[in-house]
Amino acid sequence: MPLRRRIVRIRSAVRAIGFRTRLGASASLPELLARLGRHYAAEARARDMRLELEVDPALAPDLEGDFGPLGNALRLLLDRALERRTWRVALHVDVVGDGSGSQILHFTVADEQTSPVPDDRRLREASAQVAALGGIVHTETGDDIGHRAIVELGFDLPRASPHIDVEALRTTLGGDAALREVIVALDHALTRDLADLDALLSRPGADELQAWLHRVSGALGMAEASDLARTGLTLERDLERGRQPNLDRAIRRFAGDAAEVLSMLREHAGPIGYSPGP
Repeated sequence: MPLRRRIVRIRSAVRAIGFRTRLGASASLPELLARLGRHYAAEARARDMRLELEVDPALAPDLEGDFGPLGNALRLLLDRALERRTWRVALHVDVVGDGSGSQILHFTVADEQTSPVPDDRRLREASAQVAALGGIVHTETGDDIGHRAIVELGFDLPRASPHIDVEALRTTLGGDAALREVIVALDHALTRDLADLDALLSRPGADELQAWLHRVSGALGMAEASDLARTGLTLERDLERGRQPNLDRAIRRFAGDAAEVLSMLREHAGPIGYSPGP
């Protein structure tokens, strides 16, 4: 191989490694999409093609998640689309579901080619990486739509710390004695239900989880943790559509917040004469 060609290949490999490193360091989804857009707009121009990047305005800018592996999967799919040599490639990001504390997104990589790829190694690699994140990749091909590879993945929204107005609760109940009784009852109920969650999540079906969410939300409502109680009831309704990985993750987050509420209650219980169990 001529020296000049070898140098070009080495430089290209170094640039590719640098790009993958930058993708892996993306701290937010907007940052990841901006890096993909800049890189692949240039790659498309170099091939006399065009990149279309469209982002749903409903996309939350502060979603939480592991964006590095997603970036690598999208890189594989965009490289695959460029190799198919049509006049354009596209990356569309759409919000297809808004749950309690999360968004479900579709990342669609599209081109105009309709013929199959003989050895679709990049699609297999991207599918495996997305599956490890709890998502799925599926493809569509047709004369009217060309070819699409669609990544479906859920991301969490940032959550605020739970809040309890203990003074309002004390006033509503009529004093420390009544507050103590409520705290004891809530402590026992929440401790039992939080301990049961892992077992419930390990079993198929939604009925038991819905009942669990209803009980815990009721207990939180009694404790004046109204916002968190509403979150639990929303999750209960969301489960009517069936179990999904993003819902299970949201339920675990809800349980963590409920445990934080329980800890706050125990702190206030000490001065009024209640010693919580371990």
